[in-house]
Amino acid sequence: MKPRTANPPLVVLQQVCIPHYRQRLLETLGMDSRFRFLVLADPEADVPFLPLSGPPNRCEFEAASQRVIRLPFGWTLSWQPAAVKAVIRDRPNVVIAQGSPYELTAWMLTILGRIYGIPVLLWTHGLQGAEAGVKWRVRSWLFRLSRGLLLYGDHAKRLLIAKGFAEDRLHVIYNSLDDRQQVAVSERITPAACETFRRSLGIIESERLICFTGRLQPVKRLPWLLHAIHLVVQQGRSVHLALVGDGSERPMLTSLAVELGLTRFVHFLGATYDESRLGLVLSASDLAVVPSGAGLSVMHALGYGTPVLLHDKVEEHFPEWEAVKEGETGWFYRYDDLSDCAEKVIDALFPISCKPAMATACRSVIRSRYNTSTHADLFVKSIAQHCVFPARGVTTPGHSDSAVPCGPLEDSGSVKEGR
Repeated sequence: MKPRTANPPLVVLQQVCIPHYRQRLLETLGMDSRFRFLVLADPEADVPFLPLSGPPNRCEFEAASQRVIRLPFGWTLSWQPAAVKAVIRDRPNVVIAQGSPYELTAWMLTILGRIYGIPVLLWTHGLQGAEAGVKWRVRSWLFRLSRGLLLYGDHAKRLLIAKGFAEDRLHVIYNSLDDRQQVAVSERITPAACETFRRSLGIIESERLICFTGRLQPVKRLPWLLHAIHLVVQQGRSVHLALVGDGSERPMLTSLAVELGLTRFVHFLGATYDESRLGLVLSASDLAVVPSGAGLSVMHALGYGTPVLLHDKVEEHFPEWEAVKEGETGWFYRYDDLSDCAEKVIDALFPISCKPAMATACRSVIRSRYNTSTHADLFVKSIAQHCVFPARGVTTPGHSDSAVPCGPLEDSGSVKEGR
């Protein structure tokens, strides 16, 4: 049984939900007239701490409600039967599925792809670090069922190639926020506005400001960050910390700031998703620090020209850590080393802030790689390797069995993972 051959080709995207930061990408993909783009997602998914977007304006959309299947030992699986039914009904030219082994939907869609001859691509982090044992075996089985992987970063691609996966089945498409909105906000923020904001926090000319954006939760390791700031202050350097976010740890962090004598230096700004407010905080800051796993917050800071400080245990980060280049767009400190973190903060901020000299490079990495246009372009190019698109304004049959042969992802010339 073959997929449809109607014009234009139909591409189906299955996701549990549509995060707010995906809206611009989906609208960009929906404007490409060479294919139809159908999004299957749960508009009311219960995803903690993640603001969701409504159905994309320029794409076709069908609701695919999520069911959570609870397993022993606290494990859960996500299941969207409506997404599976839609693929069986429409026989699309390409399916893009959320590529987590905890997504029962992904397993079913990849199996259906094998049955119906439909290329199924998994949109996934791939690997963040070395992985072995049962966890890797299960993940690799899912990856092998697919026709290819859409990856967020080059590091994951290198790790998978080392595991024996064929390079031509691994498509790095990176990630993006709404960079157009960020540019528009950035253009409205003046140096005077940044100075006014800093003065509102009691920051004088000889003092510096670092920021953190995210939930105030234990996983973020914010007490550790306060202890690092304490070391900096003890060395006679006045550094303020703006915390943008809220969460269960706020009372404890407030008490810790008092205990460490940092009440004048630690500022709780609360949670906000107002880009104008976030842009002002990031623009006014000399440095953004992420003491836990870094992800979208890296792109957010760099988009406003603010360098980022991360720890060097990259397997704990999300793929966006790759945007940080030592001495160009930020720095890495030794994992769990307070002294090294404090030293990197001091080097970045004193005697003068390094931000003015690095702001162009920070924005450049967003303009060249982590932006909506590049993201959408790489997305389409990856799909086109599995589905023939007509030239703009030209119609042609949608699916080509010869585009990429169906088969496992391993490279026959590479060393296979032991089974």
